[in-house]
Amino acid sequence: MKRHPVRFGLLAVVLATLVLAACLVSRQLPDGPIPTETYAALSGKADGPVVVVLPGIQDDMESFKASGIVEQIQQANADATVILAAAEFGYYMDRSLLERLQREIINPAVVAGHSEFWMAGASLGGFGALLYERAHPEFLTGLVLMAPFTGRKELAKNIAKAGGLAQWQPGPAPSVIHPDDVPYEVWRMLKQFTQQPERAARLWLICGRDDKFYLAAQQIAGVIPDSHYVEPDGGHKWKVWAPAAGEVFSRIFQNAPDSAGPPD
Repeated sequence: MKRHPVRFGLLAVVLATLVLAACLVSRQLPDGPIPTETYAALSGKADGPVVVVLPGIQDDMESFKASGIVEQIQQANADATVILAAAEFGYYMDRSLLERLQREIINPAVVAGHSEFWMAGASLGGFGALLYERAHPEFLTGLVLMAPFTGRKELAKNIAKAGGLAQWQPGPAPSVIHPDDVPYEVWRMLKQFTQQPERAARLWLICGRDDKFYLAAQQIAGVIPDSHYVEPDGGHKWKVWAPAAGEVFSRIFQNAPDSAGPPD
């Protein structure tokens, strides 16, 4: 996979601002692979769908495992292999997130015979999933976003004031990407979904009614099928996201074809 050092260097600046504001700055960058926990399909199927789950910024592996997300996904499909990829903030900071996801998780799963890939992400992890989609358009079978971080609230407000993503005019893509441009370019990709209904139909979204990223979620919800948006009661927590994710994955796998073709 080709590296994009400028883009992801700038991403680090954007995310550093978010973390400093939340007093959650990590003092050490990671020095090894993304920690993972793999849960084999309950059915024993070795080449069924793979669901890679990315955590929120406050999650460690223990809280990630305790979230209930694995059980919810595998109750929806016993053929699914679930991989918890505990990509902490440092993997965004050191610009290695997307390369590591591809090299350490996706590529080995392809070699093992899997051909259907889903990526689910909560909060910061939702942003990571969108970044992966931007870097590898339509490689994933689909994405499940749980209250994704998408940059400053003012950006979502501006999109809402314009009447939503279909009416929002982002202007020409910049020749040089500045620090604030990374979330902006993710929104530009999401705007493209308004003209790409098949691509938009690959995206599912969960956001609680009291979530701090609710306004941004409303803008994304406007470009995907109505049935792909789930809005439970509650805020920015796994106890809201995990049960809703179980509902979403049940819908996904109930409507899935008998077999999925290989990714592009």
